[in-house]
Amino acid sequence: MRLTTVLLGLMMLAGCAAVQDTPPGWGNNQRVELYTRLGLGYMEQNRLSASLEALEQALAIAPQDSAANHAMALLRFKLSEPAEARRRFRISLASDPGNFGARNDFGTVLCELGAWADGIQQFRQALDDPFNTAAYRSQFGLGVCLMGVSDLIGAQDQFRAALVSRPNSGAILYQCAVVSFNLGENLSTRAFLERYFGTGPASADSLLLGVRNEQKLGAKDLVAQYASKLRSDYPTSEQVKELKAIMVVGSND
Repeated sequence: MRLTTVLLGLMMLAGCAAVQDTPPGWGNNQRVELYTRLGLGYMEQNRLSASLEALEQALAIAPQDSAANHAMALLRFKLSEPAEARRRFRISLASDPGNFGARNDFGTVLCELGAWADGIQQFRQALDDPFNTAAYRSQFGLGVCLMGVSDLIGAQDQFRAALVSRPNSGAILYQCAVVSFNLGENLSTRAFLERYFGTGPASADSLLLGVRNEQKLGAKDLVAQYASKLRSDYPTSEQVKELKAIMVVGSND
């Protein structure tokens, strides 16, 4: 999942070499919010040392603050410190069980670590929250986790539910195509891929999926079209190497 967008003024502050002192007269809540947003801004720029400094400033003021711990959890995961990331997520959610953004991100991290059951539980808890204003994110994340445990029907249900809220989301459309392909629903896969291709540049994975799917449907013209685009747009990619093997197999069918 992407980090929250930082306000323009704070992004300008984030361009400074070091975390600046807050203006005089600011209360602790304002200072914590500023340092947290600065930390997120630095993280977005991949300036991880500056991000760590800012978030440590926030947590020095308010060690249990939910937003600051959420941001620190994301940073620790980015720094390849999964145990500390988990600890920070737990503090964040203990401080504010209704922080559905933290819950979604925790679910994502858990599933990336292979802790599928725990990740699924986090997403289901987020979906049970009546104040969750980004349920589609929870549905999408849950779908990814369910694919990880080979529950393709469950994943399909979640992706399609997310698509109702975000019908033009490239990420959701692509996952709808993937799960449809894995279920052998090749016409649906084609439809989802065509919609996905209309949302922006095609990824190497999506073009390779297009080749595989059109081979199943016997559409040699589309196989050639997707294969040609994959070779031209991503000539050195791993997907091109996979394509060579796929085309050899396809020519022998």
